[in-house]
Amino acid sequence: MDKRTDCPDLSAEQVFFEYGNMLYRIAFVMMKNAFDAEDVVQDTLIKYMECGKHFETEEYRKAWLIRVDINLCKNRLRFYKNHPKISMEQLTRYYEREADTRLMDALFLLPEKYREILLLHYVEGYQGKEIAHMLKLSEVSVRKRLERGRKKLREIV
Repeated sequence: MDKRTDCPDLSAEQVFFEYGNMLYRIAFVMMKNAFDAEDVVQDTLIKYMECGKHFETEEYRKAWLIRVDINLCKNRLRFYKNHPKISMEQLTRYYEREADTRLMDALFLLPEKYREILLLHYVEGYQGKEIAHMLKLSEVSVRKRLERGRKKLREIV
């Protein structure tokens, strides 16, 4: 008997209805918040659609989905550990002095292309190469915008 008949190919929508709750519970436990858990489940389904893999049994499909879900959670947690976020509320604690307040106000007066790169670099902690990849720019462009952004910031302050 052909193994393909034992386990029919399922669309992402069918997989979501069949396994979505389970994938969400796993992601929620690992990520500890609903927003990231939803993102991980969505990314898992995208990986499923992209792989185009035929699974011999439903057990293999389920195991593959669980493994991808867990790996995506680990990747995201690793990213958060390496790139800690600072909320605007936390940020305001850092500029309680008058000079710091002027600096932050000046930062928000910059053109978006400079402000964005300065915030990603100094507040979010990304390196030039990472910023270039995120914004689809060359590393040279990122360095130049950092340089020009700093210069404009000095002029304002």
